[in-house]
Amino acid sequence: MKKIMIALGAEKTEQQSTAFACYLARLTGSRLTGVFLEDLPTENVPGVKFAYGSVFVETIDTGNVPETEFKGRAVAENISAFKRYCEEQGVDCQIHCDQGVPDAELIGESRYADIIITPPGLFASSPLEVPAGLVKELLAKSECPVMIAPHHAEPVNKILFAYDGNASSVFAIKQFTYLFPELKDAEITVLQANKDAVFSEDQKEKLYEYLKEHYHRIDFKDLRGKPEDELFDYTLRQSSACLVMGAFGRNWLSRLFKASTADLLIKINNLPVFIAHPVV
Repeated sequence: MKKIMIALGAEKTEQQSTAFACYLARLTGSRLTGVFLEDLPTENVPGVKFAYGSVFVETIDTGNVPETEFKGRAVAENISAFKRYCEEQGVDCQIHCDQGVPDAELIGESRYADIIITPPGLFASSPLEVPAGLVKELLAKSECPVMIAPHHAEPVNKILFAYDGNASSVFAIKQFTYLFPELKDAEITVLQANKDAVFSEDQKEKLYEYLKEHYHRIDFKDLRGKPEDELFDYTLRQSSACLVMGAFGRNWLSRLFKASTADLLIKINNLPVFIAHPVV
């Protein structure tokens, strides 16, 4: 992996998300691109995308409006703080500033990234809106894997693969494995997360055969009961781990994010959550 993007509100700092993104960039030796999103009025959308330090700069004439000047200073300060923190962490970084409709801009950026990291409450309308609508939209439509950053950044020592017997969950496992070969020594737990909570011996053997080529410590665990509740209960008791899931918006995972347990999972967000699905 070479190109990690982190989505950030241009006027709001996300220190823990940035710290986690820098950890992944150091781990993989990747460049970190900070995508600073500004939500402008619709009439200002045309021709307002620009990138600091890139090959082009497009600006918009907003006049000397005090509010615009204040926002401009806030954005500049946040960009400077981001670049300074990356430098302190020894991470090569670049900046994109996208002015327009945030979800459209971010989904467009995802086409050219290996992975996008996002805070769970990006552009939330209130502190209670977690995961934010923009984050749900990104999870459903992103053209690259998405990582929801945890509230507190920690090194990843354990990987939890949510497996429901479908191709989408295996796709997410493979995408994570391709992107993070540096985590080959992590402790792997495959969580059987369908309503029957029983691994077929054939599926288990094939999945183990694949995983053993990439990891050294592999375990399988049945989650008996309602998948949403059992997955939440199990992950709540974990630390220094990453949860890997597939197919947002297509199966039980979609129901998971509509349930109250899922809201708690993201609000508490003690673990980073990696989600990937094939681009259709």
